[in-house]
Amino acid sequence: MIEINNIKYNIKGEKPSIGYEIIHVRGIYNAKEVLENFKSSVITILKNINLNDEDTRWEKLLPAGIVDKIKQLDDDNFKYDELLDYLDSTINNYQEIKEWEWYSSLEVENGFDIIVKGDFNAGQFISFIHCQNVPLANIRIVNADKNEYYELKTFKDYTTYKTLK
Repeated sequence: MIEINNIKYNIKGEKPSIGYEIIHVRGIYNAKEVLENFKSSVITILKNINLNDEDTRWEKLLPAGIVDKIKQLDDDNFKYDELLDYLDSTINNYQEIKEWEWYSSLEVENGFDIIVKGDFNAGQFISFIHCQNVPLANIRIVNADKNEYYELKTFKDYTTYKTLK
């Protein structure tokens, strides 16, 4: 599958000529781990695209660095931080409404970029990055065609009052 190969091998920030967005994540000490967990999650979902989003096997298939953190969140966290989502909801969104395709990534000091073809749908997919203790203030989406930056905001970013282990 082309997208899985892009995730594994396009790691120098390669960009398509048009129709892409860049997810900039900066200012985090564990950037490599966050990126690897996100990459692993996307690959796992692609390889198990027909597995029901509510299947309990997802908890074993997805990286512990994401699953364990989401399990520490409670209803208030999800209520006030609208960019967090339950595991099954994020998987379902990926299976049903994904409008983007992974193109490449690039590790930088204390951060990384993910380049996607199409529109990232941040509201549905940022949870797997954000739940890893990445403040929304450290994430920015860039629409390359329009040269527009989108900052992510929520009623109350859980990282301002809680650190997940």
